[in-house]
Amino acid sequence: MSEITPKNPGEIQLGRAKVLEGHTHEVNSVAIKDNLIISGSYDTTIKIWDIDPGSCIKTFEGHRSYIISVAIKDNLVISGSHDNTIKIWNIDSGKCIKTLECHVDGVTSVAIKDNLIISGSLDKTIKIWNIDSGLCINTLTGHTTYVNSVAIKDNLIISCSFDKTIKIWDIESGLCIKTLEGHTNSVWSVAIKDNLIISGSDDKTIRIHPITILPNESSKFQQVINSYWLPEYLEQHLMDCFNPGKD
Repeated sequence: MSEITPKNPGEIQLGRAKVLEGHTHEVNSVAIKDNLIISGSYDTTIKIWDIDPGSCIKTFEGHRSYIISVAIKDNLVISGSHDNTIKIWNIDSGKCIKTLECHVDGVTSVAIKDNLIISGSLDKTIKIWNIDSGLCINTLTGHTTYVNSVAIKDNLIISCSFDKTIKIWDIESGLCIKTLEGHTNSVWSVAIKDNLIISGSDDKTIRIHPITILPNESSKFQQVINSYWLPEYLEQHLMDCFNPGKD
């Protein structure tokens, strides 16, 4: 794919779009790694595409219902489906090497970090899976309706839901350490970069939520504070007392 060089600083020039055709129904999710595009579709298949020629080089079949989310890491593709399962595929062989079954409704979102898969579901839960064993090692509960999207960074899981909230979870303890409110309708998507959580909602807005990661020694105390919904000024005062060396 040829690169486009802007003529003026700050200018963006668009080249001719390349159209990849092959799915027989709507494409719900895409992911990218190096020169590969992964796509998941209502036609129940996952396709692997080579960006440069724009050709489909592999098609994965095995889900019993449509694909809602895909992710990629190294030579593994992770797919979440409305058939309530997550599948792990080997790109080189094109074979499904594991099927993860524990959700009781459709899997809406998958994310991967190191040896862990994070999944969100219409069953209102977020699950943490070990890739090697294929076992669910924790189930996070707290959303009151469908979980639409999950993201992961370091030791944090971010989830959003039809219940209009975004939740921040500690991956080790499985505890919800913060609930972000403000959207007035369902929250469909979340992403995290550095200390910013980005969310998109049916209320027609995108919200940018700055977060501060507290030192490890105060995390349990922060969880206690959150559970009692203390006023913000009192919460800060208590945190200052808990961290007396803080400037």
